[in-house]
Amino acid sequence: MTRSVVLLAAITLAGSAVNYGSNLVFARLLTPASYGDLTSLLALSVVVAVPFTAAQTRVATRVAAYAAEGRWDRVQYVVRHALAHLSVISLLVTLLYCAAIPLVKHLFHLQAIGPALALVPLFFVGFLFPALQGALQGLERWVAFGLIGLAVACSRLVFGIPWALAGGGAGGAIGGQAFGMVMCLVGLVWLLRTHVRRTGNAAAWAGIRRRPDVAGVAAGAAFVFFAVIANCDVVLAKIFLAPKLAGDYAALSTIGSIVTFLPATVAVIVVPSTIKAGESLRDRVHVLRVAALLVAVISLVAIIPAVLAPTIIIKIMFGSRYLSSTSGVLPIVCAGGGLALLYLLVTYTVAIEDTRWTWLLAIGVVLQFILIALFHGSVTQVAGTQAVVVLVLLVVNEIRFHSLLPWPHRG
Repeated sequence: MTRSVVLLAAITLAGSAVNYGSNLVFARLLTPASYGDLTSLLALSVVVAVPFTAAQTRVATRVAAYAAEGRWDRVQYVVRHALAHLSVISLLVTLLYCAAIPLVKHLFHLQAIGPALALVPLFFVGFLFPALQGALQGLERWVAFGLIGLAVACSRLVFGIPWALAGGGAGGAIGGQAFGMVMCLVGLVWLLRTHVRRTGNAAAWAGIRRRPDVAGVAAGAAFVFFAVIANCDVVLAKIFLAPKLAGDYAALSTIGSIVTFLPATVAVIVVPSTIKAGESLRDRVHVLRVAALLVAVISLVAIIPAVLAPTIIIKIMFGSRYLSSTSGVLPIVCAGGGLALLYLLVTYTVAIEDTRWTWLLAIGVVLQFILIALFHGSVTQVAGTQAVVVLVLLVVNEIRFHSLLPWPHRG
């Protein structure tokens, strides 16, 4: 188990390096305005797809529980049921997005409609991943889980760069990633072939007919609100700032995202660990606080260089064209570190089905929209506002919900 977790951490780190390395390549291949188009559209896809991430966590919790009991027939039922259910929803969401493409082009001030069109297959394919990844997570097949993530990251480079160089621009980068994800989806199905193949238990038909329950809606809402807070600053910057400044903020956001998702492995492991803790509140709290400590340490590894040498970081990662955004590095990495802790809390609360915590993120979304609408005079101001929103949410969580620090008399 420990060896597998270490391998997962190493593979995830490699995947993150490739993923963000591709962002740096696209930042240099594209103009700042085109890079802003690419980043804002990918942020939109993340926000829309996040309810499916909640499905991944819920699938993982159920698979982990049934696997611990040795009930493999139920594991197979959960996987087929979830895959069929998500297929129906992803089709509906993709059709709605297709109808909204003209609005997206106008609202995001896209230079061409091509990137918005290229996002269509990425929407549909990306929405099918959570059911299968959740199964790998619940079965604790950490190496396979990490390799799929690495393959998706590599697909952005292998297929996206040639397409962009051939004149596809931001649309080529998005379309190349979508093509690569199709291949990775095939690999996922093969890895879980024993749990996906038909056995006559009507799991797929039940999944197609299934209506979301309260816990599922609350879980989806929690991930949606987190995704909005983590990504909508890019969308709002695209709306409020000039194209060049929006591109500068996209670069800053990339740095913040590195800090946010570098420790994502910890959140992945928390789900089966929390399920194994059972109903013991003390054991659950211990799992959460140990995980929070790991997240904080890993985040600091990325934050410290950015704080000490922001100009060098910007120049190396994006080039001299983005140096005007240097003053925003400190607030954006602080926001990224806070978001890493919030992501851990989202995963934990969904695993224990704490629907109350979702309301905290809902308040955060409203606060983010209001503050960025009021304070968007520069990329630094937007980054600082984002950091303030995240800090407020962590403080309220510490006082009212799941404390990450062992305060006296709080258990």
